[in-house]
Amino acid sequence: MELYKGRCKKEYTEHLIETLDDIFFFEDDEETKRDFLGILPKLYKEQYNPAYNNLVVMEDDKVKGAVGLYPIEATAAGRKLRIGGIGNVGVTRDCRGKGYMKDCMNMCLDIMKEDGTDYSLLGGHRQRYAYFGYEQCGPEYDFRINMRNIRHCIGKDAKTTFTAREIKPEDTELLAKTIELYNKGAYTIDRNPDNVYDILCSWRSIPYAAFEGDEFKGYFVLQKFSNSIHEICPVKVEDTLNLVMCIMETANKDSVSFGVPMWETEMCSYMVKYCDGWDVGHSEMINILNYANFIEAFLAVKANSVKLVDGSVVLLIHGYKKDERIEITVSGTDVKVTETNKPADVEVEHLEAIRLVSSLYSESRLALPAFAQGWFPVYFSTAGQDNV
Repeated sequence: MELYKGRCKKEYTEHLIETLDDIFFFEDDEETKRDFLGILPKLYKEQYNPAYNNLVVMEDDKVKGAVGLYPIEATAAGRKLRIGGIGNVGVTRDCRGKGYMKDCMNMCLDIMKEDGTDYSLLGGHRQRYAYFGYEQCGPEYDFRINMRNIRHCIGKDAKTTFTAREIKPEDTELLAKTIELYNKGAYTIDRNPDNVYDILCSWRSIPYAAFEGDEFKGYFVLQKFSNSIHEICPVKVEDTLNLVMCIMETANKDSVSFGVPMWETEMCSYMVKYCDGWDVGHSEMINILNYANFIEAFLAVKANSVKLVDGSVVLLIHGYKKDERIEITVSGTDVKVTETNKPADVEVEHLEAIRLVSSLYSESRLALPAFAQGWFPVYFSTAGQDNV
C-alpha cells in the first residue's frame, strides 16, 4: 500500500470533495441532503483551491483522511491578524482508528506554527479538540425577540415599513454596500467583491437587502432551516426593530434570534430594551499561537468600547507554539503588548491561558491584580458567515 501525507493535489479536487461529502453526509435523506460545495461555496469552489487547502492522508491514491486549513486575513482595532480556519475534519469509515485525524490535524498545526498564524478557529467537540490546543472562547450576547415583545413596546399594530430583496451575484452595488457596512465593525474578516457573495451564501444562507422606498436601510443573512439570523447590519442602529420585523415577514416567522459582539455597545443597549431575553455564550473555539498579537488586538477592541483601568501586568504563558513572557499595558484606549524579562504576575499553561484571555470564566484570572481582572475576557467574537 502506498501512503501519502501532505497537501492534497489539485487533480484530486473532485475526489476529495466527494469523499468529504460521504464522510459527513452519508446518512442525510434526499430532501435535506447536504454537500460541502452547497454549504460552504466560499471554501469549496475551485477558484478557492480546496485541494491545496486540505491536508490529507491517502492510501493508493484514495483520500482516507482530511482536514481543511483555510487561510483568513482579519483586522481588529486596526491591527492585521492571520487566522487558520480549520474545517472538514474527517476520516473515512473504513480507516477510523488508524490515527489519520491526528496526522492531518498535526500537519495543519505544524504549518500554522511556521507561517506566522496568530490564531486558529474551528467548531466541534470541546474535549476532542483540546488535545490540539483548542478551547471555547469569545463571549457574545444572543438576543431573542418576537412579535409579542415588539407589540408591547411600540403598539399592537406594529408593522415594518421596510421591504426585503434577495441579493443576487449580479447585484454588485448592493454587495459593495454590504462590505461597506460590515467593515465598520471593530473586528472584520477580509471580504472583497470577488468572494463576498459566496461568504454571504455560506451555511445554506440567503442574503437580503432591506429598503424603505428606494433607500437602502441595511442587510441581513437568513439560514434556510432555522430561526437564527447569521448576520444583521442596519445602516443605523435605531432602524434595527424595523429590520427585525422585515426579517420576520420575509422568513414567515414570529420570532428570531441573533448574536451581537460585546463591542457593539450601541446595538446591545438598543436590543436590551426590546428583546424577550438574552444569553451570554461563547462564539468560537480557538487555538492562540501568538498571544502577544491576539491580546493586543482584541484588548484594544475592548478598550475602544468600554473604560478600562490603566495599568501594566506581566504574563508568562506556556503556549502551544512557544512560551511567551509578555507585558500588557493599558493607558486609556492605548494598548501595548511587548516581550519582557520582568517577573510574571501570573504564570499559566496554554488552555488556561486561552480561558484567562478570552473565555467567560478563568480560575487564573482571579490571580491577576484587581485592575487587570476587568481587562478580560477580551472582546473577541466571530460572525456566523465567517466561520469555517
